[in-house]
Amino acid sequence: MPDAMFSIEEAMQKLLIGLSETTGWKYLKSQRCLKKVVKDLVFEINFFSSKWNLSHRRVEVNAEFRLWCKNYGNLPVNNVIATISYHPDDGSWYDISSDEKFHSAFEDLNNQIQKTAVDLCTQFEQDYLVAVESLLNDYFDEYNVYLDFIADKLGISVIQNKAQEIYNGISDEMRRQALAYQNGARDKAWMINRSNLKYIMDNDLLPDMN
Repeated sequence: MPDAMFSIEEAMQKLLIGLSETTGWKYLKSQRCLKKVVKDLVFEINFFSSKWNLSHRRVEVNAEFRLWCKNYGNLPVNNVIATISYHPDDGSWYDISSDEKFHSAFEDLNNQIQKTAVDLCTQFEQDYLVAVESLLNDYFDEYNVYLDFIADKLGISVIQNKAQEIYNGISDEMRRQALAYQNGARDKAWMINRSNLKYIMDNDLLPDMN
């Protein structure tokens, strides 16, 4: 007997309810997300469905973990301080179309979430400042962390080495842009919007840059 195929809604709801139970995070059905608050931080996992989804034929999803700070306002461009995306090793989407495919996808996705978002949340619950240090020292690149949050919590001197590391890793073209920014240029997206390089330049973290 062939495996029964889910509708888009029942597959999504089954996935989020199941992950809410394994993580202990709140399931917000209208937003298709899981959420947990720790002090001024919001831990949030958003789920996205493929535009090719068709009930009882194909249901594919992926997800993104966002850590954002309530003190930075309501807009993601300002308040997100770390992100990580979830997708299977062999593609961009998890297939949750049927029971068999669902269980395999759920196990993989739950494992990723437990090792990243849930583990980080636990660290912040246990010791907030030690967890901030972990974001800087252990998870910075993996979680696409923003320097401004680290500096706000631990002091700007703490990020000096990371700022130098970031600058050392950029391309020659980006170095030319950074020098142009110092001289007043504002014609690139990173020069206008929140970014780590902009933060480094605005706070003179590389005073001897040439």
